[in-house]
Amino acid sequence: MPSSSIRSRFDGTLVTVPFGGDNVERTARDEYRTLLDEYDSEDVLVLTGAPTSSDTFRETLGEELSGAATPYVSSLVVHATDVLNQTDERVILSDALRRELLHRFLADYEWETEYLQRAAEQPSFIDHVDQVMDTISWQTITPEETPELREITAALDAFHEWLAEHDHIERGQLISEALDVLTGDGRDAVVDFEAVLAVEFEEFFPLDRAYLDALAGDSELVCIAEENASVRRTWVETGPVTDHVSFSESRRGDSETPSTRPAATAAYFAEETVSADPETGSVSVLAADSSDEQLAEIANEIEALVAQQDWSYDDIAVATKQSGSAVTDVIEAFERSGIPTESTTVTGFGDDPAIRELLAVVRHLAADDDDDVPGHGPDLDEERVDRAAEIDGLEEALRWWATESGLKAQIAERASPLDARAEFGNVRRAFRMAAFLEDTEFMEATWASLAEMLERAHEYAPQQNQTSATELDGGVRVDHLQAIKNESFRAVFLVNLVDSEYPGDPFLSRLFPTERVASMPDYPGVTQLDDGEVGATFPTTSTASGRPFAQYHTEHARRRLAVGAGAASERLYCCLYEFEDTALEERAQASRFLTAAYDDLPWVTEADDPGITSERAAEEYLLSRVDDALAEVSRATSQDVTVSLDEVEAELGEIQELLERSGARGEELRKALRARVELATGEVRR
Repeated sequence: MPSSSIRSRFDGTLVTVPFGGDNVERTARDEYRTLLDEYDSEDVLVLTGAPTSSDTFRETLGEELSGAATPYVSSLVVHATDVLNQTDERVILSDALRRELLHRFLADYEWETEYLQRAAEQPSFIDHVDQVMDTISWQTITPEETPELREITAALDAFHEWLAEHDHIERGQLISEALDVLTGDGRDAVVDFEAVLAVEFEEFFPLDRAYLDALAGDSELVCIAEENASVRRTWVETGPVTDHVSFSESRRGDSETPSTRPAATAAYFAEETVSADPETGSVSVLAADSSDEQLAEIANEIEALVAQQDWSYDDIAVATKQSGSAVTDVIEAFERSGIPTESTTVTGFGDDPAIRELLAVVRHLAADDDDDVPGHGPDLDEERVDRAAEIDGLEEALRWWATESGLKAQIAERASPLDARAEFGNVRRAFRMAAFLEDTEFMEATWASLAEMLERAHEYAPQQNQTSATELDGGVRVDHLQAIKNESFRAVFLVNLVDSEYPGDPFLSRLFPTERVASMPDYPGVTQLDDGEVGATFPTTSTASGRPFAQYHTEHARRRLAVGAGAASERLYCCLYEFEDTALEERAQASRFLTAAYDDLPWVTEADDPGITSERAAEEYLLSRVDDALAEVSRATSQDVTVSLDEVEAELGEIQELLERSGARGEELRKALRARVELATGEVRR
């Protein structure tokens, strides 16, 4: 998508800030303090670009207020939601319900273009076309040149009309619909401030900027834009935001030298600048043989950190390049290691045992006869299932089951407080889905319909939720890089820093081949480019092909690393693995960005071995010691060498004694060890 030639003009002040979280926070506090000289805190609206950073600025600016006063902070999406809740009777769909309705709407949709007709025959088509429709919806653009994009837009319009007929609206319409309110007669009823401070302005889409302009009206407006920091907006629009807007007053904020090594490393990724060693904080390269071992090493390091007196799990973040399965892979690895996690983009709905039980109940209730009853899933009390079937109402029956089966008590007993809180939240989502079916006229309120909805929500739980903001469960924060922008953690782990990931190949859509997307002038993303646009957007020049399209997305991947590194206040870990997870075990190349940083920044060093600190690492060590002992005995037999069986017996005896003291967990390990021995001696086979 070429950069827009239309410039918006704001009656207000734009403050551009040199790259760096410290610069942004300091400037935000200064500008907020200035506004407080003239206005009360409740009359100053602070607007953030992303919901995830609202808490950060609320805390930062709260330091400028006395007593129990709190800053009036909201994000664009949350504010637009509040506007519509006050002025519109339509129901705003959650992302899960919106996905469900779109699946049902497109199930029998007749496509006209040959490409979409063929693509629609694939099982993954609706998910892939959904991603394009979602992007178009949030940007409110109208593709005009590519036939397939025109048809997808027409289908999206029809979907919105279908929702409107039944008094529903999807979140992708929030900004545009709320903008209509602000530009109409209802504006005065929803505006309750006298000044607006907009932070993260570098990430505002064209539609976001139009919303801000209408929202501010005659109020005093101050916008803060961080230079060379945009990752969200530059995915769809080239150049700095100042290429697209002008203000009645503009100035550049002060810059300070990065105060920590992580901050200096972030600046290096963002701008290729090498500053003097801040001599505070650390940047470590953590390498492992495989991707799985990389996550095990990270878990081990996390346990070493939280073992220190003043550290806790919520001081730590782990950042991936993408959301979805990349995030869930980390969460699942940490769960196996006993590490609690939280995320803004993954709900845990897909692997929640409580949801699996409710889904099994709904499947049984949806069965027409005994032959249809599923033969898998948890065992259920058939008498209780029959009693639930007699209850009038899906939600009421589901709530009755949860109470009578002791599901809530089971959650509390089997899960840690953090995990229990997450599971209770997922159960409430299941209740809301049942209530939605009963309240919605255009979907059948049947057990079969609810089963379909729960199954789809269960299947697509790992997918990114663009608008979730604060529903956290506690523990180590696991998210994609963009989601932690302008947040701060004492330690940040950047995972998979290999060249196949950073930069990796340019990727915009699963619906069309990359080469086809690159040739679409009206695709809702940056496609057709020239060298000038690449240079105007990024000051860095990493190794890439001579094609501007490849160059642009290479630099964009580097900037994501900068954003992730900038979230670390004390310790930054650059994590990678040496071998790809393939049958040939191909060697993985370290990311070119990491290699350059290792050469140019003297404080980037290899991580120290923390020893065994995590439960997972201890298990692996125990099992490996048995393997080593058996291998030594086997080698003694085949190679006529001497092995001290006394030493082997003593070591295994110590392991046995340790397991006896470890209760149920020790018994599980004892079984694993026994299976290891039986496999090695040939008593069982894989």
